[in-house]
Amino acid sequence: MLYSQQTSGNARPNIIIILADDLGYGDLGIYGGDVPVPNLARMAREGLRFTDFHSNGAVCSPTRAALLTGRYQQRMGIEKALGEDEKGLGDEKAKQEITIAKYLRDTGYATGIIGKWHLGYTVEQSPVNYGFDEFWGTLHGAGDYHSRINTFGRYDWWHNKDTVKEKGYSTDLITQHAIDFMKDHRKGPFFLFVSHKAIHFPWQTPGDTAFRKEGFKYRDVQGPLNRLGQHSPQESREVIRQMIIEMDKSVGEIFAALRKLKLDKNTLVLFCSDNGGIVQYRGGYTNISSNQPFRGEKGDIYEGGQRVPAIAWWPGKIRQGKVSNATLMTMDLAPTFLELARTKLPSATGPNRLDGVSISSLLFDGQESAARKLFWKAGNSCAVRYGKWKLVVNGMNARPELYNLENDKTESKDLSASEPGLVKELAADLEKWKQDVYSKNKP
Repeated sequence: MLYSQQTSGNARPNIIIILADDLGYGDLGIYGGDVPVPNLARMAREGLRFTDFHSNGAVCSPTRAALLTGRYQQRMGIEKALGEDEKGLGDEKAKQEITIAKYLRDTGYATGIIGKWHLGYTVEQSPVNYGFDEFWGTLHGAGDYHSRINTFGRYDWWHNKDTVKEKGYSTDLITQHAIDFMKDHRKGPFFLFVSHKAIHFPWQTPGDTAFRKEGFKYRDVQGPLNRLGQHSPQESREVIRQMIIEMDKSVGEIFAALRKLKLDKNTLVLFCSDNGGIVQYRGGYTNISSNQPFRGEKGDIYEGGQRVPAIAWWPGKIRQGKVSNATLMTMDLAPTFLELARTKLPSATGPNRLDGVSISSLLFDGQESAARKLFWKAGNSCAVRYGKWKLVVNGMNARPELYNLENDKTESKDLSASEPGLVKELAADLEKWKQDVYSKNKP
């Protein structure tokens, strides 16, 4: 039964997206990792867990841009983690973009973002200028979890357009402000983007003290990798393990609040990561995160760079305890949320046409959409996926590689020599896609 038929006459749902940062596919116990995450495990038991969910980008900002617009981030010129002078959604290339927060707010939703923004660093580029009623968090992407000093040496913790001083561990503050937003808007409907900093560096636990100080730049520092925090390479994995556990506790507290406020029966919650995990850092840190069983890590075009954990939850609506192997991308969330909110979708031929597709039929009925061609670009590398096949061009002018992900999840057996026709077809599709997304935004 279609969602619209299921809920005819009912209140529109609250929508919560919980986004982890740099969380690898193999970090979590429920994906074969060694970190126990009882709250995410319960979410999976009560909801739908995905095995083939992909971030749009292999690093932070691109995925966030795609999440909020439902479009390939290349269309707005956001292809890497934003530099200090880059404007993100405030750039001329992105001026036509409309976020799902704005679409939803215009149709009666209260909208909030708590945590990491990373789509612009100035007041003019604040989330409150892009459809969000309320913002608590950081404009930058890698602030100290205790002092809130970012890698540029600036204090970076905001409420709307003003910096505010708050004591505490960032994960805890994000959790508390998210719960406060839910309480304030319990009459609904609301859209809440819980954008965790964890497990991005600096790698710090609640028991650590502040490491960074205002005025000193922690970016591209030569010598000791002090942008990563105060812990040694030998300590880093255990620290990150604790950060994952703290984030899982946050998920549990948010669900407990939903139940206490009696909002759980009318709230969709979706959890995922913005990209794959960092496995090693400049040779000094190793085994930081895990993307097992996949090849590659954050920043890579291989599966480890962008295949991420993802879970959807909505009691009484989403099929309980199921696992989906459907191939999905972050940009599919925007059209899904807009459909569930009964918000008119942008014209399929207009300047804001969505590249993502709604997955509501998959969530509620288990109906997968027809196979489609999906595209990624990370630096000079790019890839196209069609069903079980994935074509990879790993670097400028590199020879195309072809993998059958159904039989070779580790991308270790290049089949390009035995499938020249398919290589030619997918390579042509990749070039057409580039022409499309760069038609008004030449790299």
